[in-house]
Amino acid sequence: MDIANQKCADCGIKPLPLELRARWMALELKNFDHIHVITLDETGIPPYPEGTRLWTQRLLEIMPEKFDAIFGGEPEYRDTYMQNLPKDIDYVLYDYSRTRYPISGTAVRDNPFKHWDYILGSARRHFAKRVLITGTESCGKSTLTRYLAKIYHTAWTEEYGRQFIDEELGGCGEAITQEDFLYIARMQRILEEKALKNANRIVFFDSDAVVTYYYGHMYLNTYIDELKSFIDPSRYDVVLLCTPNVPWVADGQRFLQNDRQNNHRFLETMYKYVFNYNRIVIINGGEYKRRLEECIEIIDGLLENNL
Repeated sequence: MDIANQKCADCGIKPLPLELRARWMALELKNFDHIHVITLDETGIPPYPEGTRLWTQRLLEIMPEKFDAIFGGEPEYRDTYMQNLPKDIDYVLYDYSRTRYPISGTAVRDNPFKHWDYILGSARRHFAKRVLITGTESCGKSTLTRYLAKIYHTAWTEEYGRQFIDEELGGCGEAITQEDFLYIARMQRILEEKALKNANRIVFFDSDAVVTYYYGHMYLNTYIDELKSFIDPSRYDVVLLCTPNVPWVADGQRFLQNDRQNNHRFLETMYKYVFNYNRIVIINGGEYKRRLEECIEIIDGLLENNL
């Protein structure tokens, strides 16, 4: 584990692999042709200041050509890093008083949501909390997803399977095939990635690959094994599983009205088989307003843990 990832672990946030950090920088600088992103692997280098000699040695090894200056925000680096570099390289101190950017990397890692505005746009998706809202037919999850996204001023996804049946099958779910379910799973993941790019601290997902797997069985009476590759139990911070104890609403696509409770137990078993029990929260309110209040309480707690 390099120094940056160790610091992330100490702060309780997800690791930041070197390749991921390089991707963020490359995305932010892609329109600056005179700037090139080069990675320096700090594996095996002791923490600062003991590792300064090895760090500068590795820097000189990876640089493709001679360079003239190093830019930094800490004046003490001049006496540590620079003593191990050629004398003709200058150290340029930038924004030492932090008047332009009144923040440090340590402060952002300690409290990413509080300092959200100082996180690069390309990096925000990594820190955003991911909430999956799921359930069987007519349990209110789609409405909950939209309401919560509006309340928290952030992005969300809709359940693509419903959109696919409407737009590609003319509402005739009986015409669906195994290949269609695989396409639905791929598109659902693409929509999630798009939503993450616009996340404001948190993002809400309506349904996932487990739901697609579930409906594959319900529609075709078989398990589509290829869908398992889309199921990722580490992808979501919390799973809000809605019970079907709100009034049934017919919309032309729903057909499982007579066995709602058994279907819910079947789907719940699927989630508990692949997901960590601690991440699954059952939303059981019998009224839509109460369900919304339950979700807000859970989500506020999720956000406060990183504040």
